[in-house]
Amino acid sequence: MPLPRFTTLAPERRAAILAAAAEEFARAGLEGASYNRIIARAGASKGAMYYYFDNKEDLLLTVVADLAERSAAAIGRPGEFADAAGFWRELRALCARMVAFFLADPHVAGLAKRLLGASGESAPGRAVAARSRQIEHFTAELLRQGQAVGAVRTDLPLELLAHLVTGVGEAVDRWLLARTDPLQPDELAALPDRCVDLVARLAAPEPSPPRRAT
Repeated sequence: MPLPRFTTLAPERRAAILAAAAEEFARAGLEGASYNRIIARAGASKGAMYYYFDNKEDLLLTVVADLAERSAAAIGRPGEFADAAGFWRELRALCARMVAFFLADPHVAGLAKRLLGASGESAPGRAVAARSRQIEHFTAELLRQGQAVGAVRTDLPLELLAHLVTGVGEAVDRWLLARTDPLQPDELAALPDRCVDLVARLAAPEPSPPRRAT
């Protein structure tokens, strides 16, 4: 993580350095990224950068932490709901904010693609795994709230259901990042509804079978 001098910089200066690093890591990954190119784009001196970070890997981990913090702030949490319809409505709104955040920054997709391809034994791979655990914990809490209003099934262990739902999200992410052609505007607009529909098919209670006539 960053050295203490980095945290004392003005917020706009920190943002400029992390934006330059995110662009370079998205383009070339950790191994291929040029520290000198990052320094030039950030308008910093090489000497100063070594006061801010131990090495290039440390800088990448700081970029990942910053991305996680900014995404959490932009996406937020679901609003209040009192019934199953409200739960699924808030989940759709949450997914729409998530899609909007990742489309707003041109380097997020490239950086995410690099991170998802990182080895689990590497520092970036461990950082991604830790983030996945945080998302799964958030998902479990959200599903628990959905169970309280009858929106989410209760016949499976909550931890298993959260793991399955998180897996759906990761599968959608990988599918999107692997596409060579971008989604069209109408496809992007429909994406939150389609993702929530997938989750609902997995997590919503099954309707009770009709009773036999006597």
